Amino acid sequence: MKYLHSRNRAILSEMVRTDFKVRYQGSVLGYLWAILKPLFMFAVLYILFTYIAPIGKDIPHYGISLLLGIVFWNFFSETTMIGATSIVAHGDLIRKISIPRYLVVVASSASAMINLILSMVVVIIFAIFNGVFPSLSWLLIPLVIFEFYVFSLGLAFGLSALYVKFRDITYIWEVFLQAGFYASMVLIPIQAVPVHLREWFFINPI
Repeated sequence: MKYLHSRNRAILSEMVRTDFKVRYQGSVLGYLWAILKPLFMFAVLYILFTYIAPIGKDIPHYGISLLLGIVFWNFFSETTMIGATSIVAHGDLIRKISIPRYLVVVASSASAMINLILSMVVVIIFAIFNGVFPSLSWLLIPLVIFEFYVFSLGLAFGLSALYVKFRDITYIWEVFLQAGFYASMVLIPIQAVPVHLREWFFINPI
C-alpha cells in the first residue's frame, strides 16, 4: 500500500510538470501567459467600467476587487473545463498505465492552481501599490483558496465522469461559465445592486 501511494504521488507529480510545460510549449512568452492573460482582461474591463461605463468609479479599490474576481474566475473556469475533458484526453495513458482515474483530474487542477498562485502574487503586489496593506485578515486567504479549490475540483470530478459518456457536457458547461461570470458579481460591485436583491447574489457559491 505504501508503494502504491508513493507510486501515485510520483505519477501525479510528473503529470503536473508535464501538463504545465505542454500548456505553454511553443509560445514566446511561455509561463508569463499565466500572469498576462488575466492582466489583459483586467485592463480592458477596468477601462470599460471605470471610464466608459463608470460602474466602479466611486467604489474604493474597485480595480483590486475586479482583478481578484477575474483571477479566481479564471481558476474556476480552467479547473472545471480542463478537468471535464482530462480523463478522455489522457485515455491512452490510462490504458497503458494502471493508475486511479482521479489522478488525471487532480493533475489538471494542480496546473490551474499553479496559475492561480502566480496570479495571486501579482494581485498582492498590485494591492500594495494601491494602498491596500497586509492585515491579519490576509491570513485567511490560503483557507479561502483551499475551499475554492475543493469546490472546483469536486465539480471537475463530476463533469469528467459525465463527459466520458456525454460529450455535450463541455458545450453546456461553457455556456454556464459565460452566464456565471456575469451572475457572480465579478464585474459589478455589490454596492451597485439594490439592497433587497443582495441576499440572492450571496447564495451563489462562487
